[in-house]
Amino acid sequence: MRADIQALRAVAVALVLLWHAGLPGLTGGYVGVDVFLVVSGFLMTRILLAEVTERGRLDLPRFWLRRARRLLPAAAVALLGVALLTVTLLPSTRWRDIAGDLAASTVYVVNWRLAARSVDYLAADSAPSPLQHFWSLAVEEQFYLVWPVVLALAVAAPVRLGRGSATARVATVAGVAGALSLAWSAWLSQADPGRAYFVTTTRVWELALGAVLGALWPWWAARRPGPSAAAALVLLGLGAVLASAVLLDATTAFPGTAALAPTLGTVAVLLGGPFVRAGGVVDRGLGLRPARWLGDVSYSLYLWHWPLLVAAGALLGAETLPWGVNLLVLALTLPVAWLSYRFVETPFRGRIPPAPVRQTSRALGRTVTGYAVAGAAGVGAVLVATATTTPGGVLSTVPAQAQQLQPAPASAREDVYTPFYDGCANLGGAGSATVCVDGDVESDTRVVLVGDSHAVMWMPALAEAGRQRGWRVELVARTSCPAADVVPMAGSDPREDCRSWLHEVTRSVVADPPAAVVTAQVPIPRLWVDGEVVRSEDGHALMAGGMARAWQALGASGAPVATIAPTPRFEQDPPECVAAHLEDLTACGWPLGPSQDLTAPPVRLALEQAPQVGLLDLTEELCPDAWCPAVDGSTLVWADGNHLSGTRSRELAAPLGDALAEVLDRRG
Repeated sequence: MRADIQALRAVAVALVLLWHAGLPGLTGGYVGVDVFLVVSGFLMTRILLAEVTERGRLDLPRFWLRRARRLLPAAAVALLGVALLTVTLLPSTRWRDIAGDLAASTVYVVNWRLAARSVDYLAADSAPSPLQHFWSLAVEEQFYLVWPVVLALAVAAPVRLGRGSATARVATVAGVAGALSLAWSAWLSQADPGRAYFVTTTRVWELALGAVLGALWPWWAARRPGPSAAAALVLLGLGAVLASAVLLDATTAFPGTAALAPTLGTVAVLLGGPFVRAGGVVDRGLGLRPARWLGDVSYSLYLWHWPLLVAAGALLGAETLPWGVNLLVLALTLPVAWLSYRFVETPFRGRIPPAPVRQTSRALGRTVTGYAVAGAAGVGAVLVATATTTPGGVLSTVPAQAQQLQPAPASAREDVYTPFYDGCANLGGAGSATVCVDGDVESDTRVVLVGDSHAVMWMPALAEAGRQRGWRVELVARTSCPAADVVPMAGSDPREDCRSWLHEVTRSVVADPPAAVVTAQVPIPRLWVDGEVVRSEDGHALMAGGMARAWQALGASGAPVATIAPTPRFEQDPPECVAAHLEDLTACGWPLGPSQDLTAPPVRLALEQAPQVGLLDLTEELCPDAWCPAVDGSTLVWADGNHLSGTRSRELAAPLGDALAEVLDRRG
């Protein structure tokens, strides 16, 4: 048991937990995961090569059995715990998604699911999954499955196919894989930061870095540094990790080259840790009892901290809790982690003696099967709960109006203009703008709808109006890209592509003028201006100017330009509110005034600068008498906190068609 590795585990888990708690100043605490990955690569390679040295071969089933007994029991209990927390504390609108996360976590591919979700605009405003932290465990498990096989092949390869010793071949293979992964990670972290954070391919190099060190460890140990040099390595390494946790933040392109500081810092600690002066200050620091204890329980602590933070937010009715409250939750997580470590992890640990492959394989099969049954039980419990609590469910006892809701709260986010999300339009990144065509597709009267997801949101209404009135409706949209000459922030990413996309759309409209151009967009409260983020009210004038410039450019085609008034933005999620108040649907509604504070001012300013642009205002239809209900009759109005459901959008075809017809009549 190396004190430096236990200390690294303690530092890594502490950084992640405090970052998740929102501790001020710790904006890059996510680097704790990178520390874990390097340590995992190092340890696994040392364990595997030690077995080759001792026994002359690798017993892969035995290795995987050790890993399974070490990791799967605690993970199984945590997954069952998440299922229980989900159906008892979290809104039923989230249960189906969490069931999918449970299934993906059980088979350790949830990182790929989260990567897909990170580029799904419809999921951008969703509350975080209680299994979001499982992504890093998934990356490690994928490594544990693949790397032993690769290492065995490298060791077994004839010398003529490699160079030097078996350990040198292992180091070479890990080094080449790591270099390729680092290059890919650096590129993807700039091109697609959301996906890059989660996918395995951008993290392989961190595991490979540890693997190279593990392969070359005998060479390094034979040339052991002096105590002073070793202490300097440890202190510099810990300093690099801690500095990264303070200096990096959500806008850093990560993992990419920015992850070199914490990962190389981890390597420095591993290089120096065993060779510091016994009893010296550094040695005593690495061996502190709290650090050893935290290192021991780090796995269980990591498993449980995030679900409990999410559950606490649900219990207290807030998606984001003050950091002081989160620290209290983390303090309460410590005894949970100790119980998991003492009564779940520890009984399954210990040396596994060599045995015939068939016997070991059977033991491995039993362990994996038990884990799979636990995971399936968690998924099944959540799905059964979803079926029996959804309006119209078998055991539903809610009033008839709630049972007839369209869409049902649990499926509200899926009630969208599906042709767009099925691929008829370009959803992001580089490439030409493409068009979704609907309405009276044979008509010569073309109406072009331009904008972001709010344009997509209005497409069901405009398409239905087009069918009724003989308009060919062409949707040209890109999520997170408003019809405004600006660079919006999408999460932590500046969308530089939005401006070039809008210019391309404008050229197309000018080259082939339609009967009318309609824009719909949500004013972005954060813009990227001269390399800085401009936030909230400070960006209203900039957003307004961008919209006015876009309208003027689109109007250069000679077609009249109109914009649809922005919908309100609610702090509470309407489907979640409705799901919690099925017996009294009138309980969910919000005053119009505060809900418009972030969306209406920029549009008003833009219309003052571009008085020739018509306003298609359906606010009174959505929020009669300045009150915005979540439910109108049997229709769930809102899909989330700022998007209409597709059902409600279609119901507004007549008033939207009337308003646009006036614009076309004025042109005539």
